[in-house]
Amino acid sequence: MPDVVITGWSKGLETARCIQLLQSAGGLSTAAAARAIERLVHGEVQRVPARSDADARLLVAALARLGATAHVASGSS
Repeated sequence: MPDVVITGWSKGLETARCIQLLQSAGGLSTAAAARAIERLVHGEVQRVPARSDADARLLVAALARLGATAHVASGSS
């Protein structure tokens, strides 16, 4: 199962929409998604499981549109 690794963000990051995206596409709870984005903003790399390679690629593209930098990684670590 692939992971989406979120490594950074740019000015104008749409945090509320990122949280919603991590809930819907990443399957995280509201609290877990909010913690992930808060940690990202404070410089911590975040790893989110995806259901498939296609879902992971879509999540990376959607995060990029919202101001986050991410890539697909194979498996969990």
